[in-house]
Amino acid sequence: MVLYLQRQRAMPHHGMTPHIAGTSLSAQARYAAGVREILECWFTKQPIRPEYLTVEGGKLAGTGAQSYKPGDATKGSQEAARN
Repeated sequence: MVLYLQRQRAMPHHGMTPHIAGTSLSAQARYAAGVREILECWFTKQPIRPEYLTVEGGKLAGTGAQSYKPGDATKGSQEAARN
């Protein structure tokens, strides 16, 4: 598991998709609008709003920098891989 996560961090063009099952249609529309904005920024080389960022340039950024500290995102994954 740890190796998998390390590989994910090394992938410069890797994206994640939200899990939206059970959300309202209005929430799904907001998610879709956000994803569209992120993709439009990416393809036009415009900066992505900080609240949409978790990692940038291999380091925590935006919301990710406020929500996590380096090294704690995979805490416990080594132990889980042994079981």
